[in-house]
Amino acid sequence: MLQEKNYTCPNKKNSKIKNLEINLEKKLQQLHPKKIDLSLERINKLLYKLGNPQKKIKNLIHIAGTNGKGSVLAFLKSLIKASGYTVNTYTSPHLIKFNERINLNGKNISNKLLNQLIDLCSKKNNGKPITFFEITTVVAFLAFKKKPADFTILETGLGGRLDATNVIKKPILTIINEVSIDHTNFLGSNIKQITKEKAGIIKKNSPVVVGKQTETSVKIIKKVAKAKKAKTFFYKKDWFIKKNKKDKILFYNNFKKETKNYPEPNLIGEHQIINAGIALKAFNLILKKKFKKKFIEKGLKNVKWPGRLQKINLNNKLFSNKINKKWEFWFDGGHNKSASKALAKTFKKWDQKKLYLVFGMLNSKNPRDFLNFFKKISTKLITVSIKSESPYYPNKKLYEIAKLNEFNVETAETIKHAINKIISNEVPGRILICGSFYMYKEVSKLLK
Repeated sequence: MLQEKNYTCPNKKNSKIKNLEINLEKKLQQLHPKKIDLSLERINKLLYKLGNPQKKIKNLIHIAGTNGKGSVLAFLKSLIKASGYTVNTYTSPHLIKFNERINLNGKNISNKLLNQLIDLCSKKNNGKPITFFEITTVVAFLAFKKKPADFTILETGLGGRLDATNVIKKPILTIINEVSIDHTNFLGSNIKQITKEKAGIIKKNSPVVVGKQTETSVKIIKKVAKAKKAKTFFYKKDWFIKKNKKDKILFYNNFKKETKNYPEPNLIGEHQIINAGIALKAFNLILKKKFKKKFIEKGLKNVKWPGRLQKINLNNKLFSNKINKKWEFWFDGGHNKSASKALAKTFKKWDQKKLYLVFGMLNSKNPRDFLNFFKKISTKLITVSIKSESPYYPNKKLYEIAKLNEFNVETAETIKHAINKIISNEVPGRILICGSFYMYKEVSKLLK
């Protein structure tokens, strides 16, 4: 995880950085035998020993949801920065380098500071069990205390109620994006149970912006919010957003009392329009007097969030066949049914270029559910193994699953090999690399 993107020049400086990052990863991975063990007891004890740094961070915003948490965070961060304020963020997972998770006003935490804070946490923890995500969340709080910003945005790692980020007591705002089925072994097997976990981030008297939800989720969120005296702002009830025919978006604040016309956001896909709407409503609530069109236009235009329906440019020199200019290459790390549905819907609305999938997945996910939406719109599927992250589905197992679902499918050892197969034998079209964010690291080595 903690590795530089490329090491083309093996000089002493690069070697030191690489060794430091390997040591950082080892330190983090050796802290707890379980990768996931939901509880707030361990993290609260460690935070207490460190003086409860989370209590000293001002203007905290907390985001939960099955899909789109990171995109909403990216939009909100961009809007806040465009308005002249500083903002720190905590996200997961990272795409290439662990430092991405802790961003200090636009810059990833340095290796030096990260190492110092991990050592401090390890010393105070004194060998007691603590998970990877718990200790990295503590590190984030320490970093945010050391380098404060006007606003700090936290993305939950898993669920909400027992997520390590949920040790905060007084956020100025909470956001719950779309809730769907995922992580059933930890959060519950149905939408009702999962929503209860996500709604666990709602705090007393803290307003809640709510994205697109099922009726079941709406009822549960309303019930929890009412008990906490937290004012709610629901999609299609208190705010609404849609794309018009002129590549603009219309944002309805307080539904039809206030309508604004803004440029289409920089992130691609219909689902990103709703994510932008959530961020706009949140932005309106926290910066009422600064809710100005020029800031919003700048924020929507400048937003960046790699790995989410991202168009990528591959390095032609790395492939056996020259890449025809008619080819398009895309990456998306979405890994559940809801994400797949949104992706497929976007590709269906584009022109009729042939669509090829390069697909890998961790074995904690459901490949059948994910692939189902691409069955009628993909020309070929090539399965790969995500060997950088365990446990993963072997490419041959994914091949068997896809074959049973009547896909035109082959296997490849690597993403590069899969792309070579497609561009060598198929009519130019779009290649979508999908199924897991953990594939991005391998993809990054193929970029220009």
